[in-house]
Amino acid sequence: MRTTALRAGLAAAVLTGLTAFAVPATAQAADPNGARTPEPATTAAPAADGNFYAYEFVGLMGEYCAWAGDDANWSTCSPRGGIRNQASSVENRGFPGAYEDVLVYWDNADDAGGWDGARACIQNGWSYGHLYAYRFPANGAGGGEKMENNISAHRWVHSCTEDPL
Repeated sequence: MRTTALRAGLAAAVLTGLTAFAVPATAQAADPNGARTPEPATTAAPAADGNFYAYEFVGLMGEYCAWAGDDANWSTCSPRGGIRNQASSVENRGFPGAYEDVLVYWDNADDAGGWDGARACIQNGWSYGHLYAYRFPANGAGGGEKMENNISAHRWVHSCTEDPL
């Protein structure tokens, strides 16, 4: 009897200990196309600073370019010097309000100032830490192409709905 009570007590202690160390899973919205939906920046993320960032490596790492305005050709940017078709992750730290979202483009803006090619929306406060998992929507030349190492330009817009696939 004493052994059974001891075993029951130990089992309860082990289960209680395991429960205390369990990490709750975070639910993530599912995309109907099977793609992982990005999460808004967490509270630990940098505060809005009015810039859009493109990084050479996944996880918002490595050399980067930052913009407060539009850029029709990512061949030149600051501080990196150029990141055209070389970005592996992006982050929108724009200020909430008018012109808070960013459209990224598969192709450069043309000489007449138009914006060409497929485009995808990076909503305010969102980041994509690994663009390889996403594709441009079928809304222009380059539609269906992976986004990693395929972004050439961007512009700030009031709102957008062309989410990456």
